[in-house]
Amino acid sequence: QEVQPAATAHLCRHGNARAGEVDAEAVHGGLWQQRRRDAHRGVAGNVTEFDGNLGLVIGAGGGSLTHFDAVRAHGGKPANYCEIGGNPSVSKTCGLAKLVLQKPGVDKIAVMMSIVSNTRVDIVARGVIKACLELGMDPAEKIAIFRIPGAWEEQGFLILDAYGVEYADRTVSMHEAAKRAVEKIGAGS
Repeated sequence: QEVQPAATAHLCRHGNARAGEVDAEAVHGGLWQQRRRDAHRGVAGNVTEFDGNLGLVIGAGGGSLTHFDAVRAHGGKPANYCEIGGNPSVSKTCGLAKLVLQKPGVDKIAVMMSIVSNTRVDIVARGVIKACLELGMDPAEKIAIFRIPGAWEEQGFLILDAYGVEYADRTVSMHEAAKRAVEKIGAGS
């Protein structure tokens, strides 16, 4: 039986459950603890909206500022600034991508980060593809560029390739990736 942490008044994570508590270890053999850890893993949010047509799902910190500025330097109009990083789950990535994709005026999204070591490329790829599919959108049409080189990139690139999404590895600079995204918006509008 699945125990939903939000629906349970109190879960005891280390055994020794008292009356009214559920011993998560006994119920799930540690699976609940992994789900709980994943639920709090990573950042995918902190969205600031602008009046642009290119939605940005970009890496947190200095890399995200570099990508934002690069889009503007190439004549692009960002629809938002946001943060993603710290190895967010597929669910968090999907939620953020949906938020950006559903913003009025967004034609396409650009998914870009600098080289990552603690964020899995395949998980971010799954999240943004899932967002497109759940919204009835073609990932190849809605994702202008996906540039996240790093951990699990080969697996991520296989996923993107299967959906026809243009992706870039570390040989493509952040500025070049931003330029490609802006060019696709120009070609589509």
